[in-house]
This record gives sequence, C-alpha cells and structure tokens, in this order.
Amino acid sequence: MGISNIKSQSGAALILLMLGLVLFIASVFLTGIDKTSQTLKKERKTQRSLASAKELLINFALLSDQQSGSPGIGYLPCPDTNGDGLSNTPCGSLGESVEGWLPWQTLGSKVLKDGNAICLRYVVSGNYKIAPPSLLVKAPTPTEGHFVVHDQNNSILLGSTASDYGLAIVFSPNQVVAGQDRGLGGGTATTCGSSVGTAAINQAKNYLESLSNVNNANGIFSGLGVAGSSPLPTPNPSVFIKADRQEGFNDELIWVSPQDFNNVYNRMP
Repeated sequence: MGISNIKSQSGAALILLMLGLVLFIASVFLTGIDKTSQTLKKERKTQRSLASAKELLINFALLSDQQSGSPGIGYLPCPDTNGDGLSNTPCGSLGESVEGWLPWQTLGSKVLKDGNAICLRYVVSGNYKIAPPSLLVKAPTPTEGHFVVHDQNNSILLGSTASDYGLAIVFSPNQVVAGQDRGLGGGTATTCGSSVGTAAINQAKNYLESLSNVNNANGIFSGLGVAGSSPLPTPNPSVFIKADRQEGFNDELIWVSPQDFNNVYNRMP
C-alpha cells in the first residue's frame, strides 16, 4: 500500500473520529437542554396549580355562607382524608388546625396536581375551618390564623405578628424522597390516595419534609420561639418552611394570608 493511501485512510479515520465526537457532544448538549426544558415545564405546572388552589380557597370563603351547615362567610373547607377530592367534615376538634389532601371536588375544580403528577396537600387554620366552626370576626381586628412560614435561614416570610398568621397553606409534595412510603395500605386507589384513610399514601409525613428545624408534615419548629411547639392537629400556632429544593427536601407551597382575605372580610356582616 502506498504512502498516499495510508495517509488518505488515516485522514478519513480522523474525520470519522471527529464527526463522532461532535455528534456525541451535540447529543449531550441537546439532552441537557431537554432536561432543563422538562424541569421548567414541571415547575410552571406546579406554580399554576398552587395559584389555582389559592384562588379557589378564597372564592370558597367568599361564598361559604352558601354551604350546607355553614355558620356564615369566611370559612374554609376541611381537608380530604382519602384522596377522593371531597372535604371530610368535621375535621379535628374545635379550634384545631388540620392537614390532608386539598379537597378539589368540594372547591368545584378538576384535580390539581404538581408538575410531578402528585396531588396537592392542604392545611387549614382551626379558626377558619368550616367544621367544627369557630366564631369569625372582621373588626376591629380579624380573627387570627395559625400559620408562620420561614425561609431556609429561619427568617419569617409570613406571620411576624399574630395578626399576620396565615389562614391556610397549600403544598406541592413533588417526588418521593428517601424514607417516604406512599403505599395504599390494603385500600383501593382513589384519585390521589387510598380508600383507607390511615394508609401511608394519605399521610403527610410521606409527602412533606423537614429543613432548618422546621417539619412541614406536622408544623413543628424545634428552634427558638413558641410557634410550632406542638404537632398537627393542634390549636396552637404552626410553622412551615419555604425553601429551594435540595437533597431530601422538595416541598413547594403557597399561603392564604389575612391580606388575601380583604374581600372576604369586606363581605362579612
């Protein structure tokens, strides 16, 4: 074989090698773009679902006097305990804040899920839940809520004073993290959970995580301060955390504050 042929074959091999390398790099690059695009798409869906849930809860309170057995305007539904979308009443004892699935059917909505196709969770202040109901007042100071929200540095995002405590919080649980069990517990699958209310799939601890001494599953804050000293259900204040996703923590949340209830208070007698 002539020297020219050897050089020609070597050149062709080098071109093929370079082409393969370019195609590999392009594939990795495009895969990265696709993953980023999918992540952003999921995040947008989560934020839309959370915003819709907040709006639905406020609208429910505006018209809660039209609910069967309701004492008037300003009340929020009890959570759903088995994932069928229907509020389960009564919930807890008088004045106790309680947690469960967001009752999307009771709110007049289709099922609301986050970007990872997990149904939303919901905690309602014991003073604002519809059953058993507490007496709500709007003046001179509206009835207090129960919820404080921290950031990951434990700075207060919501509830710096009792008059600003949140009335309800909606959570996007996202993917399962280590230690969580979302089994049916021998029950029949519902849209979001299991027909057996005590099944693992219906329990907050299998959806919501802890970070910076705050446990979103039960509202406990183990740092300095009084709020968050007893687990849900409780008549005492509870603390939750809103933070960036990280190892072992992927909760997202939105809240209903007293300021969000201005139109509701205006409609109250």
